[in-house]
Amino acid sequence: MIVDTAKLLGTLFYQHCSKTELITLVSALVDEEVLEKQTLEAAIAIDKTQLHNDFSILFEGLGDMPVPPWGSVYLDKERVLFGESTLTYRQFLQLNAISLNTGVREPEDQFGLMLLAFAYLIEQDKQQAAIELMEVHLLPWGLAYLQQLNKKSPNLFYKHMANDTQAWLQLLIAEKNMNVLPKKVHIYD
Repeated sequence: MIVDTAKLLGTLFYQHCSKTELITLVSALVDEEVLEKQTLEAAIAIDKTQLHNDFSILFEGLGDMPVPPWGSVYLDKERVLFGESTLTYRQFLQLNAISLNTGVREPEDQFGLMLLAFAYLIEQDKQQAAIELMEVHLLPWGLAYLQQLNKKSPNLFYKHMANDTQAWLQLLIAEKNMNVLPKKVHIYD
């Protein structure tokens, strides 16, 4: 179930979906009690044009991004893409034989992509590497990112999705007894 949940959430945070696809993914996560029913209701209620525009602003870098989804923005004091944390994560991916070829030049430390990599490692029976990905590379900044997404999202759907994802990650931390590496997270309001 962890693999499927990470894949579905990773897709929601990374891949632009049609409204129909979005509702299908959210419904599956509601059925698994990962997302709340109010998140599905917000997905159903959102206008498809707003959904498209908000996704582009929040996850693709269109315009002024209120909440960038890349780890180096939170872990580098200068808030740069492709910062030191991205390079460290890239080395981790190489050591674990993961090649991310998304077709565009983008940092590998995008929140949704990292969830997809986590699912992949579990599927490859690389449990320790999957835990390391979460403890060292995603969770040190990911929970703060989700708090900011909840706070600054332009619509209720993404606010609820951020909140529900944060709750799921907290359960995962407890269930897997993870020790999240403390790192300085830079948040500028």
